[in-house]
Amino acid sequence: MEEEGGGERSSFVIGLIENRAKEVGVAAFDMRSASLHLSQYIETSSSYQNTKTLLHFYDPMVIIVPPNKLAADGMVGVSELVDRSYAASKKVVMARGCFDDTKGSVLVKSLAAKEPSALGLDTYYKQYYLCLAAVSATIKWIEAEKGVIVTNHSLLVTFNGSFDHMNIDATSVQNLEIVEPLHSNLWGSSNKKRSLFHMLKTTRTIGGTRLLRANLLQPLKDIETLNARLDCL
Repeated sequence: MEEEGGGERSSFVIGLIENRAKEVGVAAFDMRSASLHLSQYIETSSSYQNTKTLLHFYDPMVIIVPPNKLAADGMVGVSELVDRSYAASKKVVMARGCFDDTKGSVLVKSLAAKEPSALGLDTYYKQYYLCLAAVSATIKWIEAEKGVIVTNHSLLVTFNGSFDHMNIDATSVQNLEIVEPLHSNLWGSSNKKRSLFHMLKTTRTIGGTRLLRANLLQPLKDIETLNARLDCL
């Protein structure tokens, strides 16, 4: 199906949770492709630049957060961040008990098509407890609200560290006009053609558009892969 004007709606449901050590856990479930993408990282700024970049990338239709503010001192908290910056996404507040990392680890082990060792999570469940807690809440909401039942060993699960890709903070994404042009609200929708994303966008499928968006927002920095690509030119 051909997309029109970049206005397609995301199929991602995201679970977000943080702790007082400035760590954030993310579970992003793609309803369209039945895939689950996990991230856990230290939020390096009080403005949640890393989290904003991820949310900008996934553009979720639903964001699931716990009710209590668990943020470190000086941090606004992910729940308030969603209220301030992502009003277009539906915010769902679920009980803290739904963010169960033990249950999340069991779900990943049973639902993932690949063994946990292939994900790099097998010996690090305790270290990545936040994103596993987000898995528990996300899967619970999807099953209850969307009626989706994920069968064992059928889910594509990835753990997205930042080792091979650069992270561009949300302010730079905006200032460099990577996805959206500055002052687009004032100049109208035709101004979207001025962003880098829309200048390069000749894709015909949702998957192609998402791949282009991913490469612009999270550029690859793995030297071996980059050299291999250059050799193909």
